[in-house]
Amino acid sequence: RSIIARELHDSLAQVLAYLQIQLTLLKRSILQEVNEQQAEKSLIILNQFETALSDGYTQLRELLATFRLTVSESNLALALQEVIDSLKSRSEAKIILDCALPSQLLNAQQQIHLLQIVREAVLNSIKHANAEMIEVIARTNPDGENIVLIRDDGVGIPSLSEPSGHYGLNIMNERAQELNAELKIQRRASGGTEVSLLLANTVE
Repeated sequence: RSIIARELHDSLAQVLAYLQIQLTLLKRSILQEVNEQQAEKSLIILNQFETALSDGYTQLRELLATFRLTVSESNLALALQEVIDSLKSRSEAKIILDCALPSQLLNAQQQIHLLQIVREAVLNSIKHANAEMIEVIARTNPDGENIVLIRDDGVGIPSLSEPSGHYGLNIMNERAQELNAELKIQRRASGGTEVSLLLANTVE
C-alpha cells in the first residue's frame, strides 16, 4: 500500500497539478478574447473542467489517505480512534467515539472496509452537515446485534442520490456488501443524519 501511495503521489498527483496550471493559463487566454459571447461559452466549458479536476484531486487525496491507514487487528477501538483523529483538523465539530465491540469480530480485510465506511460517513458530515457534534458508536444493541452508528446533529441529508462524478455512497454500499452487512442512511427525527451498519455476527 505504501508503494502504491507513493506512485500515485509521484505520478497522478503531478499530472493533476500540471493540468490545474494549464487550465489557469487557458482561462487567462480566454478572458482576453475579443468575442465576448464566444469567451463566455468557453468559460462555461472551462469551469466544468475545473470542477471535474478539483473533484478528481479530492478523490486522489482520499485514496492516498486510504492507503496510509494502518490496521491493528488486536484493537478495533484504537483503529477507529486513529481514523477519527485524522479527520478532526478538518472540522470544528466535536467528534467522539464510543466503541464496545470485540476486536475479534472482524478480520483485517473486513476491518479496512469498516474503517473506510466510518471515514466516508464522518467526512460527509464534516463537508455537508454543518454539525456541532458527530458521534461514532460501535456496540451490541439490545437485540444482540453488532452495529456501528455514525450520526450528527447537522442539517440532515437531502437525498440519497449522488451528484454526477461522486461515488462515496455507492462505494460505502459496496463495502457493506463485502462485510455482509446492512447499511442504512437516513435523516434523524431530532435533526441530522444517521448512518447505521448492521454487522454479521460471524467472520467469514
